[in-house]
Amino acid sequence: MASMSATNTFYRKIRKRGSLSLPALFFLFLFFTATAFAESPEKCHAWIPVFRGVDYLFLHQETPLPQRIHLVKIDLKDPAIRFTSTPPNTEKARRETRCETTLAFVKEKKAQLGINGNFFINDHQEDTDLLGLAVSDGTVVSLWDKGWAKYAVNIAEDNQVTFVARPEGGENTSETVPPVKLFNALTGNIMLVEDGKVKTEEEGDRHPRTAVGLTADQKMLFLIADGRQPGHCTGLTYHDMATLFVEFNAVRALALDGGGSSTLVLADPEPRVVNVPLPATVPEGVVLNPPGVERKNGNNLAVFAAPLESRQSGESSAE
Repeated sequence: MASMSATNTFYRKIRKRGSLSLPALFFLFLFFTATAFAESPEKCHAWIPVFRGVDYLFLHQETPLPQRIHLVKIDLKDPAIRFTSTPPNTEKARRETRCETTLAFVKEKKAQLGINGNFFINDHQEDTDLLGLAVSDGTVVSLWDKGWAKYAVNIAEDNQVTFVARPEGGENTSETVPPVKLFNALTGNIMLVEDGKVKTEEEGDRHPRTAVGLTADQKMLFLIADGRQPGHCTGLTYHDMATLFVEFNAVRALALDGGGSSTLVLADPEPRVVNVPLPATVPEGVVLNPPGVERKNGNNLAVFAAPLESRQSGESSAE
């Protein structure tokens, strides 16, 4: 067992900024741990296998700021893992995609888990246009625009994950920097981590968040943080997310649409919402529990995985 000095940077930094006390730090570390303190969060926290190649972790604290954070780790090398995202609308439709909750999308695709994706025009219509690049199973759904959504993550058909950017003058194209063969691509607004280093400032508001990351050993990370429910869950800043990704060994990470869009769905065995999506307004004093009030999002990402019992004889779920 390592000493308390081995406590990771994320919790030290947040505590220093007044967001997390030492008692809360200790509680958070003990909530899902195999040992009280260890050399890294990967060893400190006990991930729960939910599918073959897919592990889930829930981080929870109550004081001084309540937080509820969901993490999913996906082994991109597992042969059963594959992805899909919201396809383009019908040719007769005036807008790019049909709005759909993450839960409905996961059920429709008979997938095992899913998260929300791109920012989109949320005008409560049946159809919508996405912000930034979006590609579904090799078909371009939305081209780059001139807005602030200029970074994307591409998941190739062989599960190779690459973080890309809109090239200069790349509006109304699907070109990327670096160039990649697009297969399933989602656009976000801020690169949180690059080359294993935090790339965001410490200032910022706390909100529900969705983000994706990648480790050097080809594990994809999903982070979904609940928030904006005083006394129940506060939400994270971009810097909080970036620091947490680094502590979980991410070398790249990207923020996707957040707020009321943030959703995580897991099938156990039937798909269900495990976080607390928020409506536009919540009456004061009202605390929502899962499944919250899901928003119909402009696009979603679904993941297919084999059940744990399909693991071949002699294999272990331990990393």
